[in-house]
Amino acid sequence: MFVSVANYTPRLSRNRVTHVLCVIFAFALLFAGQLSAQTVATYSFEDGTADGWTSFNGASTPVATNAAADTGSFSLLTTTGSGGAGGPSILMTGTLLPGATYTITGFLQLTPGESATNANFTIKRTDPSCSGGTCFDTVGPFQVAVTDSGWTQIGGSYTVPTTATGLTLYAQLVGATTAQSFYLDTVVITETAPPPGGTPIASYTFADGGVDGWTPFGSPTLTNAAPPVPDPNGDTRSLLVTNRTATFMGPSLDLLSVPNIVAGATYQVSAYVLLASPDSTNPTATISTKTADCATPGAFNNVATSGTLSSTAWTKVRGTFSFSNIPGPPTSLILYFQSSSATTSFYIGDVVISEIAPPPPDPSQQDNTGITSTFEDGGLDGWSSRTGSSTVANSTDAAHSGTHSLLTTGRTANFDGPQINVSNKMYNGSKYNLSVWVKLLPTDGSSHIINMSLQVTLNGNTSFPGITSFPGVTVPADGNWHQISVNGYNMSSAYDPGAAFLYLQTFPSSGNDLVSFYIDDFQLTYVAPPTIQTDIPSIYKTLADFFPVGAEVDTSDLSGPHAQLLTMHFDSIVSGNDMKWSSVENTKGTFTYDNADSEVGLAVCNNMKVRGHNLVWATGAQTPTYAFGDGTNSAVNQALVTANIQEHIQNEVQHFGDKVYVWDVVNEPLDPTQSDCLSHGPFYQVLGKSYIDIALQAAKQYAPAGTQLFINDYSTTDSNKLACLVSVVKDLRSRGIPIDGVGHEMHNAINFPSVESMVQAIETVHEHFPELKQQVTELDMSIYNGGDNTSNFGLDVPPALIAEQGWLYKKYFEAFRRLSGKLNAVTFWGFADDDTWLDGFPIARTDYPLPFDMNLQAKPAYWGIVDPKKLPGFGLRFHISSDKEVSDKKDVTHVVTLTATNGDVGPAYTTQISSFSLTQIFGKRCSPVVAPPSAFPVVLGDIAASGTASAAFTVNLTGCDSSARFILKAAWSSSVYHTGTFVSELKARREHDDKAK
Repeated sequence: MFVSVANYTPRLSRNRVTHVLCVIFAFALLFAGQLSAQTVATYSFEDGTADGWTSFNGASTPVATNAAADTGSFSLLTTTGSGGAGGPSILMTGTLLPGATYTITGFLQLTPGESATNANFTIKRTDPSCSGGTCFDTVGPFQVAVTDSGWTQIGGSYTVPTTATGLTLYAQLVGATTAQSFYLDTVVITETAPPPGGTPIASYTFADGGVDGWTPFGSPTLTNAAPPVPDPNGDTRSLLVTNRTATFMGPSLDLLSVPNIVAGATYQVSAYVLLASPDSTNPTATISTKTADCATPGAFNNVATSGTLSSTAWTKVRGTFSFSNIPGPPTSLILYFQSSSATTSFYIGDVVISEIAPPPPDPSQQDNTGITSTFEDGGLDGWSSRTGSSTVANSTDAAHSGTHSLLTTGRTANFDGPQINVSNKMYNGSKYNLSVWVKLLPTDGSSHIINMSLQVTLNGNTSFPGITSFPGVTVPADGNWHQISVNGYNMSSAYDPGAAFLYLQTFPSSGNDLVSFYIDDFQLTYVAPPTIQTDIPSIYKTLADFFPVGAEVDTSDLSGPHAQLLTMHFDSIVSGNDMKWSSVENTKGTFTYDNADSEVGLAVCNNMKVRGHNLVWATGAQTPTYAFGDGTNSAVNQALVTANIQEHIQNEVQHFGDKVYVWDVVNEPLDPTQSDCLSHGPFYQVLGKSYIDIALQAAKQYAPAGTQLFINDYSTTDSNKLACLVSVVKDLRSRGIPIDGVGHEMHNAINFPSVESMVQAIETVHEHFPELKQQVTELDMSIYNGGDNTSNFGLDVPPALIAEQGWLYKKYFEAFRRLSGKLNAVTFWGFADDDTWLDGFPIARTDYPLPFDMNLQAKPAYWGIVDPKKLPGFGLRFHISSDKEVSDKKDVTHVVTLTATNGDVGPAYTTQISSFSLTQIFGKRCSPVVAPPSAFPVVLGDIAASGTASAAFTVNLTGCDSSARFILKAAWSSSVYHTGTFVSELKARREHDDKAK
């Protein structure tokens, strides 16, 4: 399928392909919509034809029918031969490439009345390596149970042997002994790994005398010319580049015009370069790309640089590139050649672009069955020694469950451990849960770090991404089994066919740790991506009349459902870590903005504001040590540290320019235990409080006009810290140091601080500095009480606690709305519970502090913000259900029963009555006595939706005359923060009139 058309050789789309010839490919394209690059063929039979399928091994000629369908209206109907053999088939020669790996799936159902049996996909392969020249390869399981009552998926992964010369795919029944009829539908063939060396996409030999679509990058002259020597492939024509006046000038190609160049795939580009004349400067050639999208007019990336070029021999240059649709699809994608010499003329020839790794397949076309290893069959379950030197053996001496496990002994290196091939079980772009149980041998009480990692090879380059957090999990040699588990691991590595392995290794701090160990009950499980709710109100749109609402992000939030959720509910972002000093300039003078640029790009493409966080961190956290010089306050070091601050701020604020509207210039500078209210961190140790002046002045000097400059700190609800904040700001302003606003972090606990103290902090700053801007910058709410560093609910958080959090968020945002005008933004530190820093602070435990849950679904915290009517327990009301009067000549007693009736939204958790009081409003003064059924608070417990609960109070009115009247007030709460007061009138000897608020 790789043919030359005017010396430009595109890889044609392979939709519903049945023949090899290029002209048939083109014909098929007339009848099929464009599919993503990794999908090479689909067969849905919706046009009422057999889509090229024919009879195989005595089966009837397959026909399209609308009698049944997995999807759409049609399927393919076939009847086997009289002995049950045969089925529908399709020629795959040319569609499936030798050496490539595919997922081949389809759905099969027996016709009504047929007896249940089994089925599979099989490929008949013509191959000189097969006995007799023909092999039959089962695709996926050999037997899949099928019936006439529903559709069953058949198929699986298939790698085409490199020696194959002919391929036919067919569906068959397994075990049938008489003629049976069945339907086949929704056949999808997806390339999951290309052939070795890549799948050719396009080549340019310039043999036709033209420039083959290449254009000048800059203003050089491009001409088709005969080089003085043919290139290594014998091509006698090439592209000559002359009249260059800058190093970047050269020939360029618009990659968006090349068929089947798609986002997410990895490509290799190779070419030969020859100098037009000798050059004593020994120039090199570089292949580069320039990408423009909705976020940037041009981002440049170098693909590969050659060795020294020659005028007598061609020099090969080769490298890989990829691109993404994040933050938006490219509007321009240019591949170009440049040279280290600004004036050198050169030839290029034999340019080849190949796909070496396809984009991640759609999850529905992956093999998502995972891997389970229990070793109970006495075998190795696919595990082997990583080096071949150690021994990996099934053992019955120990087992986590059952009677078998896998023992690795005789290890020769830390990395020498058991491994298993996870190719086509773990896919780039998907998430997985992994678990394995480990037991060390011998039992000597020592501790060892076990690390779970991957080894992946792509285009000859091998890397070793870790699965467990660095360095690994500490496992004691105590004779017990210990679990190593990782939830939600994001597989982010492409690999060549079959070149992905998972392994276990030891990771000592130094030297070698060759401990032997058992493993058992290994589990690799695919995690389906969540689907966000699109039919609920947007948070930022709900609050648009008050202030923008932001969220902290990292690069994992830039695609998929996280990006969908982020852009739907927030109109501002802040980078969690990627703008901090150690992230952008860990080595002095070397700036790395890739991650931050991606995050800012998403914001720009979606019209979101960007907070910059942060330029200088007072405590020295996430700051490289060079920033502090030698740490002394000598004049020389003060000058050095001043220059470091200025240089860092200048570069960063100018890099982002007006894309960032506000900067946390100095982060967490306050310390109320110090007499000057300032944290005496490493910057302070060198420069005193002037480091704050230097930072704010540098930001003012170098940031675009109008950029807001903030100081940002936590615990501003604390009265001492709030006083320090006011004092420090007064000092800065009195000395003319530029400051536009303050940030209140608001990392809160479910019981602290109070909403009133949050309001007080903002009101206090506003009273002193009415022109100063204020933002809540890092809002979240731990479900654990402040100071509780031991509790951990894991995955079993009580629903009552989540409801309580929702009602407290309601109070937060009611207060924030009232403060609109004094508060000009609210930013969450994250947005969903699956990614929160509180899982590791103050201890490692599962926390739930944000509006959306771990599956990205709205939880009560969300509803408390946008619509409290959806909170559990909303609609809870109290009334007097009974007032029994018991009286004689001397004593008057009422038994008042208060009944709580819940609304229909959800349970009213932990409902209680906290007080019950009477205030006399008429009649001769008297002193009624109230006796509750128990000590206050009177607990009513959890009340189901539309349910009720009651409590009876005895009211002794002895001494009160018959005309006395009272106002009854009963304060109540539910979910702690859902509160109210029931109010009614009580008469000493007459019926009462109820009213409630």
